[in-house]
Amino acid sequence: MNTEINYSFVIPHHNTPDLLQRLINSIPQREDIEIIVVDDNSDEDKKANITRSDVKTIYIDKEHTNGAGLARNVGMDATTGKWLLFADADDFYKPGFIDILDEYKDDDIEMLFFNIDSVDSDTLKPNRRSSIHNKLIAQYDGSVKASKNILYMGYAPWRRMLLSEYVKKHGFRFEEIVRGNDRFFSIQVSFFARKWKVDQRAVYTLTHNNESLTYSKITKEKYVTLMIMFRRNAEFYKYIGHSEWNRKSIRGIFSQSRISYLYRLFRREPMTAFQATFYMLTHWLEMERKASYYVDVVKDIQHKMACRDILKSNTIM
Repeated sequence: MNTEINYSFVIPHHNTPDLLQRLINSIPQREDIEIIVVDDNSDEDKKANITRSDVKTIYIDKEHTNGAGLARNVGMDATTGKWLLFADADDFYKPGFIDILDEYKDDDIEMLFFNIDSVDSDTLKPNRRSSIHNKLIAQYDGSVKASKNILYMGYAPWRRMLLSEYVKKHGFRFEEIVRGNDRFFSIQVSFFARKWKVDQRAVYTLTHNNESLTYSKITKEKYVTLMIMFRRNAEFYKYIGHSEWNRKSIRGIFSQSRISYLYRLFRREPMTAFQATFYMLTHWLEMERKASYYVDVVKDIQHKMACRDILKSNTIM
């Protein structure tokens, strides 16, 4: 008799086998848990090599590698559990976290938000990386404003547990880009969610690792990707009439935040900053034509949902 899988953990991995092992060790070995590790073109001596029976490892070679977004999509497609949880290989879960999740595994919700801690990856000394998320959790009172904040003010996939059926039914995917692949995925799962809960307890530990993508050297491609994301993000906030639009729209219309990013980039990497600026100026119209991409995808999902509802009602009649 096969035991039903309640939890599927999806972990993209690249060249950090020791940290990956720490993460795996923080997840209890139970019959209702599966762990999908997607090794994204790691060096031969740094590939994921986990021997636990509940861990399935999928390898992406050099020819097919396309960053953490692809790795997460590949891992998500391989899951069979009721609930999806995404973790970064250099982070880990809190002791006893699964007992918290067990309290919600049979609830009629589409996602669960939970609190997180943050520490230095090497010393485990606490830091403030999780402070914004912690504030959103602490201020959540069920009001419209607090709900919009917790839904749209954070993008990392590890800040929530998602109902697998909900994600797969709507076809939500991570963008396969060099930076910020999780942003639009998080926007989509928040936009269409109707039922969620928030738990004040810490489930996940976020780490600061200088070797991670977040802190790696910025390139022209990464910078341009960020600016395109900000522009599309602003159009999406405008579309839904979210107050976030008023606070962050400047990012989307090539002004304050872009100038700030460019200033810091010029100080760190003047040649990269020049190349990025030149690209944006010469591709302005192309970027503007594609600024509604997030909105277009959301509208397409809404259209498909409406068609399904019509077919369902016709079938019943």
